[in-house]
Amino acid sequence: MLVSFTRLCTVFAKKSDIGSHIDHFKQGVNETSMKYQKVQKPIDEREKLRKFRELDDAFAQALRQLDDPESGFDIPTGPPVRSLAALEQEDLESQQEEQQQERERIFKQRFEALLSEYGVDHYDLAELIEALLGYGVWQQDVVPAASTSKTP
Repeated sequence: MLVSFTRLCTVFAKKSDIGSHIDHFKQGVNETSMKYQKVQKPIDEREKLRKFRELDDAFAQALRQLDDPESGFDIPTGPPVRSLAALEQEDLESQQEEQQQERERIFKQRFEALLSEYGVDHYDLAELIEALLGYGVWQQDVVPAASTSKTP
């Protein structure tokens, strides 16, 4: 009985396995998908040679147009190629700009630290500078010299 049961199970498994493959095949292929499939026709040697000659002629004609100085053939090109010296100069300028920005950032940071250390706000500093300029102690657009005298 056990032998007949195992035979029955294997036959059933085979039938269900085949059935699932058939169902899968039916789902994937229908009449319209078969209708529109492009069939590749083999190209004979003469046809290949004819196509090659057409391509070669077109290429030769394009080269002649490029070589002709009076041809109105306008070929779009990319941006002009820059020389190595120009690229190095551009890199140098960008490095200098970055260094200048870094110096300005450090100055601003130190300046703000000094203002907070001495308890001076921006408004009071602006009033002091205006007073020094107004009394002629400082001149506009002239950097004042550092004072070397010490006050007791």
